[in-house]
Amino acid sequence: MFEDRVAELEELARLHGLDFYPTSFEVVPFDYMTEVAAYGLPTRARHWSYGKVYNGQRLYGKMGLSKIYEIVLNNDPGLAFLLDTNPEIANLLVAAHVFGHVDFFKNNTLFAPTSRNMVNDAAAHALRIDGYIDRYGLETVEHLMDIGFALDRHIDPHLGTVRIPYPKRTIVERERIAQPYNDLFSAPTPSVTYEVVGERIPPRPEHDLLWFLATYATLEPWQQDVLQIIREESYYFYPQFLTKIMNEGWASYWHAELFHHWEGVNPEEFIEFAALNAGVVNPGNRLHLNPYYLGYTIFIDIEKRWDTLHATGESSLTGRQKIFQVRRDDDISFLRNYLTRELMERLELFRYDRPCTHPPGKRCPQCEHLVITSREEEEILTALILPRENYGTPRIVVRDIVANALYLEHLDRATTFLDRRFTAETLGYIAEIWKYPVYLLTCDQEGKETNLTARAL
Repeated sequence: MFEDRVAELEELARLHGLDFYPTSFEVVPFDYMTEVAAYGLPTRARHWSYGKVYNGQRLYGKMGLSKIYEIVLNNDPGLAFLLDTNPEIANLLVAAHVFGHVDFFKNNTLFAPTSRNMVNDAAAHALRIDGYIDRYGLETVEHLMDIGFALDRHIDPHLGTVRIPYPKRTIVERERIAQPYNDLFSAPTPSVTYEVVGERIPPRPEHDLLWFLATYATLEPWQQDVLQIIREESYYFYPQFLTKIMNEGWASYWHAELFHHWEGVNPEEFIEFAALNAGVVNPGNRLHLNPYYLGYTIFIDIEKRWDTLHATGESSLTGRQKIFQVRRDDDISFLRNYLTRELMERLELFRYDRPCTHPPGKRCPQCEHLVITSREEEEILTALILPRENYGTPRIVVRDIVANALYLEHLDRATTFLDRRFTAETLGYIAEIWKYPVYLLTCDQEGKETNLTARAL
């Protein structure tokens, strides 16, 4: 039976050192799989954007342009969905792949602070938001969710989901302990000093825009709750964004490794597995590198290099021990530390761009063309790493509040250009929540500093 064969793979995975939560598998039809993929979780608060994603994925799936083989959730216990139209060998490959994912969820550093009960948490969130929809109307609640989703990547992962407000402005009296021989100094040291605490809001540049607005904007409790729900779920998905290459590479490494050691697969099935595996870890096209392939190839390369170093006494770690150590990293450190020049050449990596010299935001006939701009190691690394920094968004911080006006700053304005249409809409959302003028310091197309403004209607 299928369940017995999955149990064999699970036992084999644990024998090879994988450490994962108990994992359950549900075999589901195509429409249900597409729905979970669109929502990101089995149950989540309703919003029109999920329906848009669902329709797109369903259309592509029906046309044969894409196929979702599995969905696995960062949860304890682990939960995975398999497609009921897959042949058994495909779902066995996926099961082995899932054990790699759940091991990664459990042991990677970025996933450590995430909720391991988000499946139930998100269902509870959905019930609360349904209650707000019943009370205030779908249009009102969805509009607030639009605002939240426009800002849901502007969080501060370093500070976590649970934060307390900034300290209020107070005068703190501090007693200075008398030191020997103080009486010898001409200007005696005062025994008591006074310090102002909490003089500014924010006391430092604030990266977590959702937290700031939910905490300091004049909102009703239900509005604060909706923004906090969106923020909490954004934190849950953040590690998946920042470990896409590693996570898929790790799972691909282990489904291949387990099948090569599994005695429960016959020769005909293994041929079918090999064909499926080749589709999973294919390089991709010339302009889109498959993250499964890149992560898998780097892990294989690390294992081979460290086995060689171990054999020559240059490392105390074997290749297998090393990749288990690397498993805790994120994509940025993974690429920076282990995507070598030799591997770049073997993978034929390059950086490409449009041969345009006009400022960003404009269009010209040359915009339709692409050219190779560099094969240099640092340029390739920059092209791979830059989209993964700061949750893939421009770095915008709350800098100050003056006469109730909110002042934002675009930190990397010298190197990135904000799309003016999206920026104007987002600033309008912030002004609507803040209820006072909002100013954003950024740069124009010529690189000169400018302030963009939005006012509450």
